[in-house]
Amino acid sequence: MNLRKQIMVTVATAVLGGGLALGGVASAAPVPSEQSAAYTCNYYSGTALTTTGQTGSEAVKRIKQVQCLINQNTSYPTWLTEDGQFGSATYNAVKSVQSHAGISVDGQVGPNTWSKLRAGVWW
Repeated sequence: MNLRKQIMVTVATAVLGGGLALGGVASAAPVPSEQSAAYTCNYYSGTALTTTGQTGSEAVKRIKQVQCLINQNTSYPTWLTEDGQFGSATYNAVKSVQSHAGISVDGQVGPNTWSKLRAGVWW
């Protein structure tokens, strides 16, 4: 688990465990969940095939959504830049998620991979 995800889990645990006191004031931090990920990952909501080599504004939205969901809903150890480019980092992350989710490993994001990304893949 990368540092950012560890911090999010620690904060969530502290909040759920009775509050996190900062300077004598309880601080309520958002709890990472599928609902909060859906709110913050709001580039695209469909299931169209998304893969390397795609261009155009719709492809960029889909790729950013893939990158965001990998960052928020998986245990992939490297934080992806949400830049809308389906480069080698995104391709390798998609393959890793597919492998851990037990689905076909092809580096392409189709309906099965979209479903797993939105549900979360933790290892």
